[in-house]
Amino acid sequence: MKARAVTSLRDLRPNVARDDELDWFFNRAECDMGNQSNYLSMLGPHGPGSAIPSPEDAAEAAHRARRIRGWQRAMDSADAGVLQCAYELRDWPVALWDALGRLTGVVVRLACALDPLPEDRRGLQLMEMARADWLAGQCPHAAVDTTVIRLRRDAQVRFARAHHAYGALRGDAPPRGRSS
Repeated sequence: MKARAVTSLRDLRPNVARDDELDWFFNRAECDMGNQSNYLSMLGPHGPGSAIPSPEDAAEAAHRARRIRGWQRAMDSADAGVLQCAYELRDWPVALWDALGRLTGVVVRLACALDPLPEDRRGLQLMEMARADWLAGQCPHAAVDTTVIRLRRDAQVRFARAHHAYGALRGDAPPRGRSS
């Protein structure tokens, strides 16, 4: 398969449908599949728990999540990891999120890359939050701090590449007027 050259800034932007799909997969899929607390349903039919998915909706969500997980597993593990870092919601420092947006998780992981990563997920999360706090302190100086600028540029490239790789596996057609 011949690689398509990026010919415009528009080609670097994430596709809105893919963006929504990945956000759903990493943050809301489990709830839509019915994996949620039954506390809200105990509040009665007029309470906020009345929106529990039907078995059909839960089955459709499970099917959709399996399909997306399959595309994720078929990707290069580095690209799949970039998407996970970008889309998994975390309690990032506000200054960092305001400065980096969707790229926050990717920038934080890149900032951790030179250190040995802990084996367990909880240890990795603690390390990432400590690095995020340090990066948030650098944000006011981002105009002159080459570390934040370099990490952001690297994250942008990796995010665009991962997003396009996901789109290719998903079967998205290239943008109109372009050929593969």
